[in-house]
Amino acid sequence: MEKTEKTERFIIRPYSKSELGMLYVPTHNAKSAWQVVRRWIDHCQPLSEALAATGLTNRNHILSPRQVRLIAEHLGEP
Repeated sequence: MEKTEKTERFIIRPYSKSELGMLYVPTHNAKSAWQVVRRWIDHCQPLSEALAATGLTNRNHILSPRQVRLIAEHLGEP
């Protein structure tokens, strides 16, 4: 019997920062995974500006679907 590779489609929905970080960097713990993603965001000025325009701050714990879509469009899907 042949094994088939399971592919899951990334769904745009609200994510916590740590949850999204873990999707992008599964080898890290939740906090450091988000820190890695945050550094990627900081190095992509168009993405940083687009997220700032949505009202994203360091105090937000949940990312809106719009913010998740922007991240996925600029960084690629996790």
